[in-house]
Amino acid sequence: MVRINLLPVRVSKKKEAGKQQLLIVAAVLVLGLAVNYVWASARAADLKAREAKVARTREDIAQLERIIGEVKNIKDAQQELQKKLDVLEKLKQGRSGPVRMLDELATVTPRQLWLTKLDEKSGAMTFQGAAASIDDVSEFMTKLKQSRYFTKVELKRTTAVKSTGRGERLVNFEITASARYNPLAVEAAAVPGKKG
Repeated sequence: MVRINLLPVRVSKKKEAGKQQLLIVAAVLVLGLAVNYVWASARAADLKAREAKVARTREDIAQLERIIGEVKNIKDAQQELQKKLDVLEKLKQGRSGPVRMLDELATVTPRQLWLTKLDEKSGAMTFQGAAASIDDVSEFMTKLKQSRYFTKVELKRTTAVKSTGRGERLVNFEITASARYNPLAVEAAAVPGKKG
């Protein structure tokens, strides 16, 4: 009987199967490495894009902060300018307001009433003087109350005295009031939509 040795065929088939398995493992390993590389590259690109977006956002924030700083500087300058304009307006009123107020005072003063002292501190006026009668003092107070230039008119004191000259009786008085140097501006402020 003839004997056939099948062992080399089996060994060669096993070698062939081992090679195929090694080839499959190597292919899976290469494929795994390729997939891992592609995934890692995608994650790195995504990370790079997000970092670029964060950097752009930070630049935008820095630019907006500069703009906000400029706007704040402009607002501060505007407030400073408004303060200067207010001071100029007060100076303008201070230049013509007292003249008009004194003109009004000369107009409302009765003929038989004499002012001996006129004192003003921050708009608070004090009138001291003498009159021929209490009626003249009363008339003076009434006209002051009716005037646009004076408010809060109050009689502080009256005293009947004998004149040193001819023996006539005089009435010394003291009246306080608040002065309004620019009554048109005050009246315009009281009416909405109107400027003085």
